[in-house]
Amino acid sequence: MEKRRYIHFVALTLAVAAIMSSCAYDSYELSKTVFIPDYENPGLPIYSEWGYNTFGMYVDRSTFVSTDHILPSKIIVNPDTFNIRLSGIYQSVSTTLLISVVGYAPRDYPDLISLNDSTINLRDDNCIITLRKFSEEAVKLPIIEGYINFKKAQNLYVDRELTKTILSGTIQFKTFFDGEPVAITNGRFDLGIGYENFYYYTR
Repeated sequence: MEKRRYIHFVALTLAVAAIMSSCAYDSYELSKTVFIPDYENPGLPIYSEWGYNTFGMYVDRSTFVSTDHILPSKIIVNPDTFNIRLSGIYQSVSTTLLISVVGYAPRDYPDLISLNDSTINLRDDNCIITLRKFSEEAVKLPIIEGYINFKKAQNLYVDRELTKTILSGTIQFKTFFDGEPVAITNGRFDLGIGYENFYYYTR
């Protein structure tokens, strides 16, 4: 009898461990970057709406793209400003583009579905864009014109449990780098936002 209980205990322990490792694996897989090249736009990922955790855009003729060794996105809300950070590689160095929208303040990542099918004019006074290359100080970019379009915002469920909110869309704008006008074109993003990369806090 005692031996049977022990066997049941071991079996139950192994089953729980398998489930937990499976969940951890699923979570890890969902956070990976899946870069599928867009052959019509060399150097950029395809436009997708599957939570591939990618983004890419042309800066004139250079590319600014996500990689598999840098977390591509973080959303920080504090508390009346929505900040979306895109981090990747531009001109062979790690670079972060920060888009801030004053007056929009989702409290948790499932609330991001309110962005579905919405467009933000980046020229508006309530938008601020900064760029930071490697260890340099962040530089505020003057915006000539442009937009970010959240074509689709959807909640992703795994085994009926909310896991991520996927934000997919396009971005383009004109600005100045080091006093020179540049155009950001063919921008696209497909980002999985969850517990590990959504932050809401008050200062």
